[in-house]
Amino acid sequence: MNKTWVAVIVFFVCAIGILGTFYESQVEAAADVVLSGNVSYTDAELQELYEKYDITENDLKFARGELPNYLEGTVFHGNLSVLVTETGEPPEGSAEGVDYDVVMSEPEMSKIMEEARAAYIDKYGVDPANPKLDEVDGYLIPIQEARKLVLLDMVREME
Repeated sequence: MNKTWVAVIVFFVCAIGILGTFYESQVEAAADVVLSGNVSYTDAELQELYEKYDITENDLKFARGELPNYLEGTVFHGNLSVLVTETGEPPEGSAEGVDYDVVMSEPEMSKIMEEARAAYIDKYGVDPANPKLDEVDGYLIPIQEARKLVLLDMVREME
């Protein structure tokens, strides 16, 4: 009976400790940002965030739209009309040059896109499928910080 009470007491002490730690981290996160309806950052604060989250100049250029599209140089970037089907065959009644310029299968499309993505990452060090920055109130801030702001209900998540 004595061991049972010790186990119960230890359990409750651990639970209280965990909850206390969680509460403290939430309070610290709330204290890290300005608690107003508008979010604002100084240049120094932004630079500190960029260093903290390893944001590169190319990450910033990508977020501003200053880097080329990662599909540039592929069949998907330009004036060609690309038709993607499960089999890679055009549907009956469709004519090349009228309804489409190029036809391919879904696996072919995925392969081209993945190769373009890998080449883009090699060239620019930026993953177009996983940007590191999000725009909040006109500021480019790391995704992790944007999530904190949403968690703290300081900004609404854009859909």
